[in-house]
Amino acid sequence: MPLTFSHKEENKNLPWWTWIVPFFVFQIGSLISLLFKFDTGIGSLYLPTAFAVILINWWGLKRTLPALYISSLILTPLWGIDLWWQWFIYPICETSYAFFSWFLFTKLAKGQYWLPNTRQFVLFLFIGLLIPLIFDLLSLQALLTLFHEQPSELFWIQFLKNWLGEFTSNFGICAPILYSFTRVMQRKKWLIAPPPYQLQAPKYEYNRLVPIAIYILMFGVSFIVPFEKYWFLYGLGGLYIAIQFGFGEALFCNFFIFLITYAIPNFSRSAGYEDFSNVDPIMNLFLGNLLLYIFVAFTGRVISDLRLAEEKLNVKYDELKQTNSELDKFVYSVSHDLSAPLKSIQGLINISKIDASNSNKELYLAKIEQSVSKLDLFIKEILDYSRNNRIESIRELINLNELTAEIIESLKFIENYQEVKFDFSETENASLVSDKIRLRIILNNLLSNAIKFQRRIELGGSTIHIGFKSDEQYYSIRISDNGEGIKSELIPKIFNMFFRGTENHYGSGLGLYIAKEAAERLGGKIEVDSEYGKGSTFIVTLPTDLQ
Repeated sequence: MPLTFSHKEENKNLPWWTWIVPFFVFQIGSLISLLFKFDTGIGSLYLPTAFAVILINWWGLKRTLPALYISSLILTPLWGIDLWWQWFIYPICETSYAFFSWFLFTKLAKGQYWLPNTRQFVLFLFIGLLIPLIFDLLSLQALLTLFHEQPSELFWIQFLKNWLGEFTSNFGICAPILYSFTRVMQRKKWLIAPPPYQLQAPKYEYNRLVPIAIYILMFGVSFIVPFEKYWFLYGLGGLYIAIQFGFGEALFCNFFIFLITYAIPNFSRSAGYEDFSNVDPIMNLFLGNLLLYIFVAFTGRVISDLRLAEEKLNVKYDELKQTNSELDKFVYSVSHDLSAPLKSIQGLINISKIDASNSNKELYLAKIEQSVSKLDLFIKEILDYSRNNRIESIRELINLNELTAEIIESLKFIENYQEVKFDFSETENASLVSDKIRLRIILNNLLSNAIKFQRRIELGGSTIHIGFKSDEQYYSIRISDNGEGIKSELIPKIFNMFFRGTENHYGSGLGLYIAKEAAERLGGKIEVDSEYGKGSTFIVTLPTDLQ
């Protein structure tokens, strides 16, 4: 059963420079934005709000909001605001926008800012950008009108142009950066609320020359074709990229189109945007960009989701084939291994009826007891196999010393148990968070094998050592013995279902297979290092987070 995830606890070990960098990022973004200023207090491109949406999700409120407010406060005079007391008022608009974007999307809607699927992308688009930006720019426009920085008759025209421009730039910048670079930040451990699973880089299973050629063609067309009239030409290129290459490439395509059709031309022809008497070309430009971005991004996101669903179906199909194959083998082997001790018991009972002497009865009873023990062990392994495939993973704090002690106590009736010494010195204070039922299955099988396969020796007897190590990502449990060891040619086979190293092997051949399956269910693995005649070491590696 798949597990559901929520955000992890806040990462309190972010680098010190994450407190400083946001201020300089906003300062640089504001200075660049001043180049696109077309009227008092507003410009056709404003970068700090886009940067704020990114950084507030990466590094949280405390590092982002104060830096955004102070940076805006310092540079407000450069936007044509002359009265000093107004400098403290205007920055509230963009600071509120960043806060409400985070609150509505990340906090209230539990949005995943790395945009893993279509639903999260829609939430981000509408709740994370569109709604907060409407209130931000309505507030800004109201302040500019109230303080007589702009005539009231231009209120809605300037609001619409400002909103379309800023939404276009925010969407064109935020979506590709959050989607593409969050996995890098996660790998560096630079996220305050990292995703609860490891993000994977998109698989580039296509020729990179194809999208590059399309970008070069778009760049050339931007010099000869007016975008406000022929924006659909770029849409055709973007649609092809979205369909062929998916969401990541579609977002990059949007960013590239944003640069060549909006940012660069807007900067080079900034004087042409001061005349509001002819608004149609401006609206065409903004609306064309906006519709193009949304159309291309949605197509890419849907295509990527379909491909992910197809990959999952293929994996499930392969798993189903493997399961069916194992089921056939399982049914055959179980019927054989269950019937063998029963036939043995039945035969011994018949012999004891024929043999009237009392001298052999104890021998018959001992043989019957041995068959019953074998049958009981096999049934327990079948139950472990069923439990491992059926139950849902539940995380809990586990005292490793107590768990291993319980397991060893349950194994004390195994032959030659009394001759084994156990070394718990490394696990005295060891604890971990994992699925206790599956961890018990793993350790029970490894410890029982270590007891069964003792080397019939000598001096010092048999010793089983249990070790434990952990770091931020993994737990490592090591079980070492000085027993018989495993022949090198058998090591690749020991985790196979029903594999027995020898014909007279007492077990069912399910133990190590079940242990491996249980470890994989927890997102971990089991490795073995063995030398025949000297002993074996099994290392169980489990993630600190259930996968």
